[in-house]
Amino acid sequence: MQTIGAVQAQGQSLDDRREAWVIKAREGQLNTGIDGLGSLYTETRDRRVRDDLIALLIRAERYQDVLRVCADCHPDSLSPSSLEMLGMAARQTREYAKATLYYQSLTQRQPDNIQGWLGLALTQLARGDVEAVERLLQRMQAREGRTPQWFQTRLELASQLNAPLMELQTRHWMVERSPDDLEAVQALYRLAVELGATIAANRLMTEYPQAFTTTDRQWLRYYRARDQLRLAQTANKPALYAEALSGFNALLDESDADAELVQRVEFDKLATLVKLRRFNEAEQLANALQQRHGELPIYLRQARAEALYGVGRPADSVAIYRELIEVNPAQAHADDEPLNAPLFYAYADLRAFDSAKHVLDDWKSQEPATRWDFTGTQRLGNPNHEQILQLEMLLEAWRGGLDAAQVRLDELLQRAPASASLWKTQGDVYRWRGWPRKAEETYRRAEQLSAPDNRDGARQAILMSRLDRGQWRGTVDAIERHLEQGLPSVDRDSLERDLRERRAGGLTVSGEAGSGSGSGTQSSRDWRYEARLESPRGDDGGRFFARRIGIFGEYLEQGLYAAYNTIGYELPLYPATLSLSAGQGAQLNDEPVLWGELNYAFNDHWSATFNAEWNTAQTPLRALNDGFSADLYQTSLNYHRDESGGGAISLTMLDIDDGNQRRSLTGNWRETLYQYDAWRVQAAVYAGTSKNDDVEASYFNPQSDISLGGELNVEHSLPIGYRQSFVQGVTLGTGRYWQQDEDAANTWQIGYHHRWELSPRLHLQYGVGRSKSIYDGDAEFDNVFSIGLDWRFL
Repeated sequence: MQTIGAVQAQGQSLDDRREAWVIKAREGQLNTGIDGLGSLYTETRDRRVRDDLIALLIRAERYQDVLRVCADCHPDSLSPSSLEMLGMAARQTREYAKATLYYQSLTQRQPDNIQGWLGLALTQLARGDVEAVERLLQRMQAREGRTPQWFQTRLELASQLNAPLMELQTRHWMVERSPDDLEAVQALYRLAVELGATIAANRLMTEYPQAFTTTDRQWLRYYRARDQLRLAQTANKPALYAEALSGFNALLDESDADAELVQRVEFDKLATLVKLRRFNEAEQLANALQQRHGELPIYLRQARAEALYGVGRPADSVAIYRELIEVNPAQAHADDEPLNAPLFYAYADLRAFDSAKHVLDDWKSQEPATRWDFTGTQRLGNPNHEQILQLEMLLEAWRGGLDAAQVRLDELLQRAPASASLWKTQGDVYRWRGWPRKAEETYRRAEQLSAPDNRDGARQAILMSRLDRGQWRGTVDAIERHLEQGLPSVDRDSLERDLRERRAGGLTVSGEAGSGSGSGTQSSRDWRYEARLESPRGDDGGRFFARRIGIFGEYLEQGLYAAYNTIGYELPLYPATLSLSAGQGAQLNDEPVLWGELNYAFNDHWSATFNAEWNTAQTPLRALNDGFSADLYQTSLNYHRDESGGGAISLTMLDIDDGNQRRSLTGNWRETLYQYDAWRVQAAVYAGTSKNDDVEASYFNPQSDISLGGELNVEHSLPIGYRQSFVQGVTLGTGRYWQQDEDAANTWQIGYHHRWELSPRLHLQYGVGRSKSIYDGDAEFDNVFSIGLDWRFL
């Protein structure tokens, strides 16, 4: 490397020496060139040397040194390029007064110098004097009009101000001034698309078709559909989701679409399908996209988790939510769409209640009851904390603690008596407790407290409560209108599923087979089965059904068989339900059959049942064998306290053709003693008495008797999937029986059963049991096997 002295020693002219140092800088020896020119300027004070030195210092971003070079320079002595660079150096070092001086000198000397005006505008902008900037632009426009330099200055100003609308207006003026400038048209188009002004972009494409290709037009259609998707999300206009999806599908139908465009469209289509709650389609698309592109972006993985939850795969949904939280822990408790909420619901659907509680506990530890507002001057209620309190209450209810949940809910309502969501939750709790009328009253209050555009949830809940109490007429039509016109929502999905499952036809089969032993055995072997085939319910809730009851008993080594075949219709007449059926007996019973039942609900707690059965299936087999049939008349008064307690009192008369009238009075009460998570303990007590006429009969016919008893049923439910369970239980019972003219004796029973809830459409149960009964003072011990099937045609 040559030293400064070596260069000076060559005896060159001043221009040659100056140029030599500039060449050094161009060759990469910037600091050497600066040092050489600095010494040369100190020696000569030459203006050209100074200009080159300033230029090199600017290149090195040594702005303070630039100003030191001209600490005592008068602007009139400076070249235009040096004025511009000195102004820049002063602006960079925030010496705005100096910068203003240099730029003003430059614009006075060269009024057409765009850099001078721009520098002056940026200096005033840095000082916060926007009005001065506007005045400068006005002066420039007044002097020369909207020149290219004026446009450029305004674009730079818009960029510095981060003012896209100013840029949009400026580019619009540029296109108006030069409509043949295709680059200006395209620049305006890109900005319009970026700002979501797709209508303006479409107008440009229509007015300047020569500036755009087929691919450009496809991209614009994509942007318009994407904007509809965003508007639906940000402005809460769910109706736009369907329009966005239609736009995406139209693009995917075009074979010449750009590959990058297709990917963007498919990604946004997936998000749209989830928003429309078309979860099966969304999951199929998500699976295809993952196979094609590998791991999806985070926002689509979150959408897929929601889709998996919607199609009944909460375990897979949990896995994705856990992965997303691991990647970004803050998203678990974010102010906007915290992932803890859907994770909680997924765990709850899996009945992994301990995991759901852990999510809430961890979330609650990070959410204070209040937090500072954006000004930091006052504390406001924390919506996330309130949401956690509501979820804690729901979790308590779902685990079986409805009483404790009600206490929590009452506390929340005291704090927020005008909360529509809390009143709707109150209605949900009333429905779970079996009080649909009270639930409807509460839902109506929630509807009144809701915003006019946010009342669908309460209205749909009202319709579900009407189905709960059997008010079918008019309700089905109202539900179908909601499903057709309503916006996608959880409540809408629940309403649709509830109606579908309640209307479904099905086949119910139950059977019981036993063998008895003892000195007074009524039958050494017997069995009984019943099959009922139901049609789907009509709009008024009515349905046809066919029923067969088969009975067998062995008496004195003789097999006795009887059957009852009926066809009937169930007609809801809210608040009553009437069921009529007619048919024909078979085997030992070959007479016509006519049965009727009327249920009437007075309110959420009290109801009555009236039965009349001509040629009833309750006729003893031995009476049929003797040639006698029977008619049954029964009335019951039923009481429903809540989901865990209720009972009934029944008065029955069995009128047998042999002259015997069996009159009986029975009562029972059931109570859930414990229910939490997987365990449930239920108890029941019952009492009954009967009186028969004194006739000769081969069947068991005590003149009078009394029975008392109780049983305890303990069940454990093991989740095996979404809405799937394996339930096993043990039943223990004991009682006391008194028969006229016979000694009192104890009775008992023990049983064990399984129930497979394989899906909402299929339940299977079976069990075994052993019991002790008393007939005419003699004990009979029976072993019983039972089986049942409930198959819904969903």
